[in-house]
Amino acid sequence: MSDIHRETGETFEISPRTTVAHVKLRVNDIQRSLDFYEQLLGLERVVKVSDENAFLSTYGNGNKKFLIHLSKVANELTINKRERLAKRAGLFHFAILLPNRGYLANVFRHLTENSDKLYFEGAADHLVSESLYLRDPDNNGVEIYRDKNWSEWKRIGEFQVEMSTERLDLDQLYQEADNFGSWRMPENTVIGHVHLHVSNLSESKKFYSDILGLHHTCTFPGAYFFAADLYHHHVATNTWLGTDIHEATPGGLGLDYFTLKLPAKPDFGKLLRQLQSKNIEVISDTNDKGNSNTVFIHDPDQIKIQISQKRECNKESW
Repeated sequence: MSDIHRETGETFEISPRTTVAHVKLRVNDIQRSLDFYEQLLGLERVVKVSDENAFLSTYGNGNKKFLIHLSKVANELTINKRERLAKRAGLFHFAILLPNRGYLANVFRHLTENSDKLYFEGAADHLVSESLYLRDPDNNGVEIYRDKNWSEWKRIGEFQVEMSTERLDLDQLYQEADNFGSWRMPENTVIGHVHLHVSNLSESKKFYSDILGLHHTCTFPGAYFFAADLYHHHVATNTWLGTDIHEATPGGLGLDYFTLKLPAKPDFGKLLRQLQSKNIEVISDTNDKGNSNTVFIHDPDQIKIQISQKRECNKESW
């Protein structure tokens, strides 16, 4: 497939090399979250941690691209109990993609041996991937998964792929774990996708597929999946909380934003022109230091998305 976007006609396609670069999470306590993400999940802080922020990457990552930005919530104490319990659009889970099944087996054994330190939600074979599910101390959903070989995926259209939720044999997975020392997230680990609670699947499809140009790859009861190129999904949306949920709001616990990274400036420019043609508000990134390579937009439920083509931040730019 060509990397050139379709800018004419009715169909716009985002660059097929678009990825989810990182997620920013608002948390109650930075140190408590670090205990989870560093000690349990095996990520590594890449700059000095403050009381307000921490950036986490994989071990052996020479250029120190971060996957997760933890930011201390500023106003959690001002939010009343009713507001906290309200059903709201936002993060269902973000997904950490491991290089292969061997690493999935190793992390599962590590998590099993430290099960008193986590809330483990379950596991599944999705036909295209195998997944473990857990929650962090602030109830953010975290998926850890590996993709099956693409030759094993069942295609049912040009961009559509068959997915399901089947039982994952955890006993077999545990037996495949290596006899290793302490667990560390391997260097080639990335954020594979994000899965979002939304209020309306049709409106979300218009935004993520028709406007952003991601392909609609699969439909579950109450859920749609979207991807660049031939991947199974980079973004998923569901209405499992109901269709009367509140919009996402800034400042509270949970997802602040996720980042869609484009491979080059021409791709970034084409997407900006597409957004402008669809009257989507584009907000400049005040931390971009005048480079104009990063902007923010919001989906129909006010979930914030960072669009970027610049090189991932290094510690000099933080």
